[in-house]
Amino acid sequence: MQIVPSPLPFILSRDEGVSHTERGWRSGALKRLARGVYVETARWDALPPWEKQLVRVHAALATDPRRVICGESSATLLGVLIAYPSRPVHVLVSEGTAREYRGIRTHVSVDTREIIVIDGIRLTSPAVTAVDIARSRPPAEALAYADALLRIDVAACPASLLALNESLGSGRGRRQARWALERATGTPESVLESASLAVIEWLGYERPILQQEFFFEGHLDRADFYWPNADIIGESDGDVKYSSDLGDPTRAIVDEKRRENRLRRNTAGLARWGWTELYEIEPADAALRAAGLRPVRPRDTMRLTGLRPFGRD
Repeated sequence: MQIVPSPLPFILSRDEGVSHTERGWRSGALKRLARGVYVETARWDALPPWEKQLVRVHAALATDPRRVICGESSATLLGVLIAYPSRPVHVLVSEGTAREYRGIRTHVSVDTREIIVIDGIRLTSPAVTAVDIARSRPPAEALAYADALLRIDVAACPASLLALNESLGSGRGRRQARWALERATGTPESVLESASLAVIEWLGYERPILQQEFFFEGHLDRADFYWPNADIIGESDGDVKYSSDLGDPTRAIVDEKRRENRLRRNTAGLARWGWTELYEIEPADAALRAAGLRPVRPRDTMRLTGLRPFGRD
């Protein structure tokens, strides 16, 4: 496991002088993230929201490297970039009371938490982090975190997360956490895939096979979701599939179109959706129905109604 570094360098008052950083802050050239910790405003504004949250967590550590990072903030340091910058940095303390002050939310636990140290940074382990988040965040988001953290920690498994949740002395959030932890596998390869699984279930569809491979027309292709009984494929489209980080985006789009046509020719149907369709729910449902899929149970209207935007890809 590795800590994801801050995408921005910090400008520290102790290095540059208080008067220098104060002038930069008052002029708008610098943005203050914590006491004595600044970044260039223009570079901050150019960051996507999930990277801003990563910078905030590192800023909290810059003010006090002894802090124990927990919850969503621990996941952020490990590379699960979901949390938006409006959320506080979560810190575990050994005594006192839980509170939020200047963007730091402290947590006091009655249970002993497994703390790991990576590059000198102390944070809760992926398993503890997954359970803590599952107890406090909405179910689809909790599932996305748990799947991602299982991918990061090869020593963790779904059964261990469930066992940890049940073993904690505090019962707060235990029942809530079960939904996500019972479904987490670590198999989905993106936040969008995990969120899609939640919505697919809540719409009443059968759970699909994940990352199913096909060998059609001399090509090995892999689908995000596959319903073998209906011979239907589902594809969740995040930005990363067409990202310039993976090479020429134009070529990526052409290759993806050829792949899609190949899958359509050799299966009974293919449905595509992205974040917008998923959050609006009905367009995602319409895409699945248009491909030929049919629900096998009633909708979970309560959970669908409670779905809120999150995610990064």
